[in-house]
Amino acid sequence: MRRKLVLIGLTLLFIFLSATLLGFVLNDVRFEGLRTIEKDELAQAYSTYIGKDINMYAVEDIISNLEELGYFEDVQYNLESVQGKENEKVLVIKVVENEPITKVSLEIAGPGIISKETLQSSITIQEGKAFSFNKFWESINNIAKIYSDNGYIVATPKSEDKTFAFVYVSGRIDGNNVLFKVTEYVLYDVKFEILSDDEQFKAEFKKIENQVSLSKYKDYAQKNILLKIFDSPRNYVPNLQKMQEFFQFLSKYVYFKVIDISSSEIETDTPAKELVVTVTDNTVVTQPVQLKGIRTKGNTIFTEKELVGEPKEGVYTNFQILKAIQAVKDKYDKAGYYVNLNLEAGSDGYLYIVVTETKVKDVKILGNDRTKTYVFDDLIAVKPGDYLNRNQLQATYIELKKSNFFKDVKLNIEPLDTSNANVIVTVLEKDKKSDSDFQVGITWGPVNDRPWYEGFAGVLSLSSTNPFGYGENFSVSLMKALSNTNLSLSFGIRKPFEMPLGFTSSISFNQETEEGTTTTKWSTSAGISTLKLPIGQFSLSTSYSETTVSSETVLTTKTLSLTGTYIYETLDNLYVPMKGYSLTLSGTKYFPFSEQGSDAVSYFAEVTYHFPLSETISLATRIYNSQVFQTSGAPISFSLAGPYQVRGAKSDEKGTVLVLNNNEIRFKEADQIFYFSLFYDIGFVGQDYSFDNLKSSTGLELGLVLPMFGLVRVGVGLQILPTFSPNFNTYFILGQTF
Repeated sequence: MRRKLVLIGLTLLFIFLSATLLGFVLNDVRFEGLRTIEKDELAQAYSTYIGKDINMYAVEDIISNLEELGYFEDVQYNLESVQGKENEKVLVIKVVENEPITKVSLEIAGPGIISKETLQSSITIQEGKAFSFNKFWESINNIAKIYSDNGYIVATPKSEDKTFAFVYVSGRIDGNNVLFKVTEYVLYDVKFEILSDDEQFKAEFKKIENQVSLSKYKDYAQKNILLKIFDSPRNYVPNLQKMQEFFQFLSKYVYFKVIDISSSEIETDTPAKELVVTVTDNTVVTQPVQLKGIRTKGNTIFTEKELVGEPKEGVYTNFQILKAIQAVKDKYDKAGYYVNLNLEAGSDGYLYIVVTETKVKDVKILGNDRTKTYVFDDLIAVKPGDYLNRNQLQATYIELKKSNFFKDVKLNIEPLDTSNANVIVTVLEKDKKSDSDFQVGITWGPVNDRPWYEGFAGVLSLSSTNPFGYGENFSVSLMKALSNTNLSLSFGIRKPFEMPLGFTSSISFNQETEEGTTTTKWSTSAGISTLKLPIGQFSLSTSYSETTVSSETVLTTKTLSLTGTYIYETLDNLYVPMKGYSLTLSGTKYFPFSEQGSDAVSYFAEVTYHFPLSETISLATRIYNSQVFQTSGAPISFSLAGPYQVRGAKSDEKGTVLVLNNNEIRFKEADQIFYFSLFYDIGFVGQDYSFDNLKSSTGLELGLVLPMFGLVRVGVGLQILPTFSPNFNTYFILGQTF
C-alpha cells in the first residue's frame, strides 16, 4: 500500500512538472472583457512570448505584467489548444476593468514657471480609459520630472524630505474624476536665528546676512508698478542652483555653523515659503588666550604676510582667531582657489593656520563619443598639476558652450583626498536631429521705397556644427524674393589634423533687379586664424569679388582684398552676451583686378562692454568706428545698415567715415532662446569726422534664435535726431548682437 501511495505521488509530481516545466508554444493571447483598453496597449505584457516555447512560469509572468499596469480589478486565465497543432496553445485572459475616468484636470497654483500645456502633455492617464494607479503615479512623476529637469527642487507625496522643495506635485481621485495639482512656492523671506552670546560675532553676522543673494518675494511685493514690469514672480521660485549658491555663500564663512534649517508656508497673494536657518558661532577657544601671534603653514600660492600680516603678540579672543582664519579663506576664495584650513597650536607659542591647497591630479573628459578630443581640449583651462581654481572652471564651461559643439556641458570635482582632486568634464553630444538643420520657409522683412509685398522671400537652408566630430561647420542657404536672389555656402573647421589653427571659406552669389538695372555680385573668401590665445586671437583672410551692373551698358568691377583682424573678448555668449567685453581691430587692403577695381585701404575698430545688473538684466554698450581711404576705382563706402545701424532711424546716406554708439538694457533669462532690450543709439556716416549729421533713436528690440536664421532681431524705434519723429519705424536684423 505504501509503495502504491509513493507511485501516485510521483505521478502527480510528474504531471505538475510537465505542466510547469515542460513547454508549449504560445500561439496567441486573447482577451475577454476589454471595454476601454485596446489589446495593443497591453502588448508590452506578453509580446516577447508570442511564438516562443514557454511554460507556466512564463504565463504567470504575463499575468503579473498585466496586473502591474493597474487597469484591472480582476484577471483570470486559461489555456486553449490550437486545433491541429498539439504543442501550440492560446492564452485566454478574462479581465474586469476598473471604472473609466470621466475627467482628468490639472490645477497650478503659483506664478506659472512652466506652461500648463507642457505639463498636461506629460499626463499619461486618459479620460475614457479604465483608471490605473500606475498611470496615476506615473503622471505625477512625469510632471515632477519636468520641473526637476528645469532645475527646480520638487517633492511629491512619496518624497521623504520636503524642506527645500519649492514645487509640490500631487494628485487626487474623486470618484471617476482625477485632479493633478502643482503648487509653485515663491521664497518670501530668509530668516536667521542666531544662538550665541558673543556680541562681536552677532555684529559680524548681521553684515553677512545683508549680503545674502537669494531673491525674496517680500522685496518684489514692495516694488512699485513700474519696476514690476521688468521683473516677474517666477524669478522668486528658487531653483536648485540658487539654493546651492546660497549654501555655498554661507560656507564661505568660518565664524559659524548651521545647526538647523526649516521651512514653513506663509499666507500671501501666491503660495510662499519662508526659510529659517539657525546658526551658532564656531568655538576655537572658550576663553581669551595669550599668543605670540598667528602664523600659517602649508601655503605656497600666497605668502604668510599676504594672508595674516606680521605676527603680533597679545591676547586673542575666539572671534579674533576666527577673523584671522576668515582672512586666509577670503584671500583664497577671492582668487578662486579651493583650500582646506585647520588649526595647530605650536610649541613655540604661535597658533598656526594650516593651509592645504588642492591640486588637480587629472582632468577626465567623458561623453565625447563622436567628437575628437583634440578639437576642444585647448578650451579646457584647468590642467593636471594646476591648483584647483573655480575661475578656470568657469572659463572652461563658457568656452565649451560657446564652441557650440555639444548639446550640454557639465563640470564636476571628484575629491581624492584633502590635497588632490580630479576634474570631470562631461559633454553631451548633439543628437542626429540637431546635427543638421534643414529648413524651408518664407520670411518677410521691411523694404524701403518698394511695395510691401517685395519684402517676402522664400528660404532654403541647411546648416550643421560638428556633425562628424572634427570641429567642422557648414551652411548652405538660398533666399529668393521677387527682385533679388541670394545664395551662400560656407565651411569652417577648428584644429584640422590637430593643427592649432582654424580655417574658414565661403562663396556667395547675389543678384538684384531694380528699375531696369540688374546688379550681380559673386564673391569667394578664405581665412586662417589662431586659436584663442591669452593675448587674443589673430586672423588673416583674403576675398575676391566680381560685380556686374547691367542696364543699357554693362560694367564689371573685380577686386581682391586682404584683411587682418585682432580680437580680444571675454564674453559669456557669442549670440547674446550678458557680461564681458570685447575689442576688435581690423584692417583691409583692396587691390584692383579690373579697370574699375577698387584701390583702397580701410579699417574698423569696435569695443563692446556688458555689465550685469542682475542674473537676467545687463547694461550693454558698443562704440564702432570705420573709415576708408580711397585711391581709385569703384568707391568703397559705409552705411548705417545691418548690424551697424541707428536702429529705427531711416538712413540712405553712404560715406567713407562711420561712427556709431549703441546702448541698451538687455533682459534675458539663462538658456532661453529669446531676449528683449530697451535701446538708445546715436551715430553718423559721412565723408569726414563732422558731427553735424548725427542720427539718434530709442526703442524696443526683441531677439529670437531660430534654426533657419540664427539670431533674428526685430524692433521698433523712434527717431530723435536730426528731427524728432513720432512715428515708429520697424527694423529687421539677422545676426548676433554686439
